[in-house]
Amino acid sequence: MTDRRLVGFMGGDLLIRNARVWPASDQDVIDDGCVLVRNGRIARVGRFKARADTIVDAEGALVVPGFIQTHIHLCQTIFRGIAEDLPLLPWLKNYIWPMEAAHDVQSIRASALLSAAELIRCGTTAFMSMETVRHTHIAFEAMAETGLMGVIGHCLMDETGGYNPLCVDTDEALDYCDVLLDHWGEHDRLKLAVAPRFALSCTGKNMIKASEYARDRGLLLHTHASEQIPEVELVKEMTGKHNIDYLDSIGLSGPDVCLAHCVHTEQFERDMMAEKDTRILHCPSANLKLGSGTAPVPEYLDMGLTVSMGADGAPCNNRLDIFMEMREAALIQKPRIGVDRLSAKEVIRMASENGARTLQWEKEMGTIEEGKRANIVLLDQDSLHVAPSTDPATNVVFTHVSSDVVMTIVNGQILFEDGQVTTIDEDHLREEVRMQRRKLQERAGIG
Repeated sequence: MTDRRLVGFMGGDLLIRNARVWPASDQDVIDDGCVLVRNGRIARVGRFKARADTIVDAEGALVVPGFIQTHIHLCQTIFRGIAEDLPLLPWLKNYIWPMEAAHDVQSIRASALLSAAELIRCGTTAFMSMETVRHTHIAFEAMAETGLMGVIGHCLMDETGGYNPLCVDTDEALDYCDVLLDHWGEHDRLKLAVAPRFALSCTGKNMIKASEYARDRGLLLHTHASEQIPEVELVKEMTGKHNIDYLDSIGLSGPDVCLAHCVHTEQFERDMMAEKDTRILHCPSANLKLGSGTAPVPEYLDMGLTVSMGADGAPCNNRLDIFMEMREAALIQKPRIGVDRLSAKEVIRMASENGARTLQWEKEMGTIEEGKRANIVLLDQDSLHVAPSTDPATNVVFTHVSSDVVMTIVNGQILFEDGQVTTIDEDHLREEVRMQRRKLQERAGIG
């Protein structure tokens, strides 16, 4: 597919030609189109001729904006398959938290790289993650090597955390965030978020300090909210308020606040989120697998809320596959409220433009247009399961699978082509993951 004039392309001009270019969810496809990339950004889109250091003959592939996942856990991917058929709270306390507490720098690194390889292969070019309470600098180091863009959240859990080995004093946790900012605050592709885990593992004091810290430094806040009914009931028992109402009362609402799940919300809480422009992170597969329920996404969108998408963690989903998430996001609403709700275009918008808006990178990504970062994915249109290729939104949401990704480009750098991730030694990673998983389980005492 590529005519490599510069082997191992890391810079210079790149031209994608002979493509079906779909610049944005509300635009038409440009047949026989081209995209010119210069200095990592999109310089031109349309039908034209140009010279470049690297030529990509798309051979009729569909060229789309890179997908954005706004809720994942890099540190959990190595736990994949560790605990099945459990509801949220026992799943966390008996398996996930003990495994997180047993992490060391080698296992965090392996897990982050494993996440990155899967994300790149499925066309995810940017993400927001919530890590655990230690070793977040290792996640930054690993992701810097991969070429992906992302917002990495340092997790906060204090004395009410529910699992003592993961309880960290709030001031100590925020001091560590200072260290992260000193090292990564000016990075071109990676940003820090402050991530108090959820209302059941953080005191009000912890969350208030976290929000003040984040706002003083212009950082996003990332937490979980209203995922399951028992969680909502416990929050109400603890605070006297519904979950979203409680978070709003301690400062966790607004366009800088990203709430994962929001499956079980009251109408007054939805009104509150809409008024404050709080962001919602939808994780359909994880909500199904943990038995949480179906988030009222069409209603949120009708109210003007920004809803984006993520796979959540591999232990409660088993895949970080944006194609699976898009398909399920669309399908689960149809028996609930009607087959005409949550169209394929709306789902695409959630996985691209809304994701960019949530990460406050809407001027940098989410569409293929001049001046934005060259975060681009090429999808094979020749597979029999795609034929005959018709409406691009329908194809992407309902027809395509992750194996149809033939190229992933971030900042003009080709991260995936010819079936290989270019920035990760995948053979070495497989062996490292097996070894680190075994050691991690031994440390955690989980067979």
